[in-house]
Amino acid sequence: MISRGTSYSYKKGLKKGNVMSTTKKGLMVMAGFFYLLTAIFTLTENQVATELCAPITAFLVFLILMSNLPGLGPHKFSTACMGMGFLVIDIYYIFRFFNHYIVNLEQYIEIVGIIYITPSFFFFLNETTFLIYKLKGRRRDLAHLFANSFAVAIIGFVFIYKYFSQVVGHIHNLRELIYLLLIFAAFNVAMFSLQTYHLVGVENLKKGTLMTTTAMLIYEIMDIQYIFTQAIGGVPDDYYADLVYMALLIFMTMGITIQVQKKYYFEFNGWSYSAPATRARFIVAIIAAIAAVIMVVVGFVTRSEASYIVIVAMAYIIMTYILKADSLNDELLEHEKRQNAMLEKKVEEQTRDLTKANEKLELLSSTDMLTGLYNRWYAGTYMKNLQEDQISGKKYAFFVIDLNHFKPINDTYGPEMGDKVLEEFGNRMRELPDDYTCFRMGGDEFLIIMKIRGDLENLEDAAENLRKLFNTPIKHNTYVFKLSASIGVSVYPQDGTDIEELLQYADTAMNYVKHGGNKDGYKFFNSGLVQIISTQNAIETRLKIAKPDRDFVLFYQPQVNAQTKEIIGAEVFIHFNGELEKVSPLEVIDAAEECGFMNILGEWIVNTAVRQIASWNEKYHKNMAVTLNISPLQLISAEYANVLNKITKELNYPTSMVTLDITNTVIMGASYSSKAAMIRLHEDGYMLSLNDFGGGDINLAFVQDCGIDSIKISRALVTNSVNDPRIKKLVKSIMAIAETLGMTVSAVGIETEVQSENMQSLGVNTLQGYYYGKPVKADAFEMMLK
Repeated sequence: MISRGTSYSYKKGLKKGNVMSTTKKGLMVMAGFFYLLTAIFTLTENQVATELCAPITAFLVFLILMSNLPGLGPHKFSTACMGMGFLVIDIYYIFRFFNHYIVNLEQYIEIVGIIYITPSFFFFLNETTFLIYKLKGRRRDLAHLFANSFAVAIIGFVFIYKYFSQVVGHIHNLRELIYLLLIFAAFNVAMFSLQTYHLVGVENLKKGTLMTTTAMLIYEIMDIQYIFTQAIGGVPDDYYADLVYMALLIFMTMGITIQVQKKYYFEFNGWSYSAPATRARFIVAIIAAIAAVIMVVVGFVTRSEASYIVIVAMAYIIMTYILKADSLNDELLEHEKRQNAMLEKKVEEQTRDLTKANEKLELLSSTDMLTGLYNRWYAGTYMKNLQEDQISGKKYAFFVIDLNHFKPINDTYGPEMGDKVLEEFGNRMRELPDDYTCFRMGGDEFLIIMKIRGDLENLEDAAENLRKLFNTPIKHNTYVFKLSASIGVSVYPQDGTDIEELLQYADTAMNYVKHGGNKDGYKFFNSGLVQIISTQNAIETRLKIAKPDRDFVLFYQPQVNAQTKEIIGAEVFIHFNGELEKVSPLEVIDAAEECGFMNILGEWIVNTAVRQIASWNEKYHKNMAVTLNISPLQLISAEYANVLNKITKELNYPTSMVTLDITNTVIMGASYSSKAAMIRLHEDGYMLSLNDFGGGDINLAFVQDCGIDSIKISRALVTNSVNDPRIKKLVKSIMAIAETLGMTVSAVGIETEVQSENMQSLGVNTLQGYYYGKPVKADAFEMMLK
């Protein structure tokens, strides 16, 4: 029942203009017409016509009321309850007409008579549901509403019950009880209606209408008298009462219709819980209690009847002060909210400042300051988020990138020039599309994660574009640097769903390129590389629990004098003992360096190898040298140099008989610290040998400055110089350079007699390869010595 207003959002659903339909207008005209006929026939005492027109009029009014339901929003239910009251009245009118003129229904007259006075019950439901909804969320006002209504209704009911008992005696049957309950319901509806005037407020009376409320109040006042008369056995005047009742129903319906059409919406006011208002309610309740006591004294009411009034008055006082306390709590809460709001505002301001500071810190912590790319730390966070977002269905490509030829630039031209080169690469990567997220993982290593949009075939183009990005020359002032990158690629979810594994796959593919013939390229991970990864994992697992003398074994490969073919030395290779024996020494050393096992392993290799060679020299009266492969970490390790010095002194083994084999990559990327270490080892008498000479880039200035004593010609030059005159000339040039620099020359990878004779003819000093013997364990090598 929106006739008492609302401001809820359902009003937005009403059609603009809300023009009254033709059907509704027709119903209203017909209802007015039949009511006029009913009034004329009632006044002229035409009973037949009156009883015929009354149900028609009541039904038309019911239809009009129901036609307003679509525009009532949340008040449909309360208005439907009102409509049920209308329908009950109409049912009585129809019964009365049938009973008088069509079929005798006297046996049901008492039941239908009670039905006729039940609209008060439906109006009670109407008022209750309407007011509960209007005061939704306002529990204090709702409690006050019911306290007022029930208190007055109960006190009034006591007097009605007293008078009722005086007339009919005590209640003997269900009929009399129903009458009393209906009177109580009517009392409550009247109280609800009176309080609605206060809740609507004077300011809203101008823009709204209380036609429905007023009509319902009058209806209930009349109904109390009507029900009471019928309850005590009197005969109320049906026809003239019906005429007034019907007019009130029309007014209720008009009130609903007008407010739906005019869209009267407003909120209810509340009650005051100030000290004066609470005091006034207390005084009224005390007066009611005192009046009850006086009525007992003068004999107007009995003690039991007065006790009801006193109990209601006391309950009302208690409720009043409970509501007062609740109001004070709300005021305190409101005050606290205002204080909290002020504090929250200050906290918000401080939080905003802290947020800005945190954003700056986050930027600093997640960004590589040199290149402007994300750093290694943020890469971990980013990939963790990717792992948690697996259900999104997105696809990603992981590019692991390692620059080639960067260390010589850094060492030759200084760290500042190296930074400029890295900064330029950072600028290039930051200009990539938004689908690319780039990270600098450290040094000259990068990671790029690309969101894949479309087919996987496009990845070839993406990888090629990245290759070009890195091999495009960098120009800085008058300098031009040409670098390249080894790129490994893995794809999510094609290659797997575990991010760590995907990175390992991409890293494996990158290393495949790095150690292949063409470093300037890319490799997509495939199942063929799984064995490589499996082996790497097995190596790492083994190294975590490894003990050198239990888990490793040394292999020795003979080195012969090119002229006499006599064994003059042995190169030492480290292998796992057992299942992983076929893992190459280079992989073993790389893995040992990664997991921090190289120092322990290197010390064991030195002790075992030097002792073994010294033992053979003594046993077979030889003068063999030992060649040890030295890793970059061992090169700059003072501890490794101490181990060498300790064992050679202990065994009285000449340092000149110890050759340290250094890879070409160490020379190309030699830092000033590694250069100083090589010079120091050279000065201590150790022979420094450069491996794979002519197989890649070479820095001759470092070769000369670092104390290199000998060089090993690349395996490829050994093989190709047999049939290719140009390669043979190149080898001759290398021999000339070595002679000029005072270095001896060795050739490795000798597999045939032709290769051996070729190298011998070119003046190579030492030969090594399968032709003279594969790397074998100590017992097999000793058989060669015999």
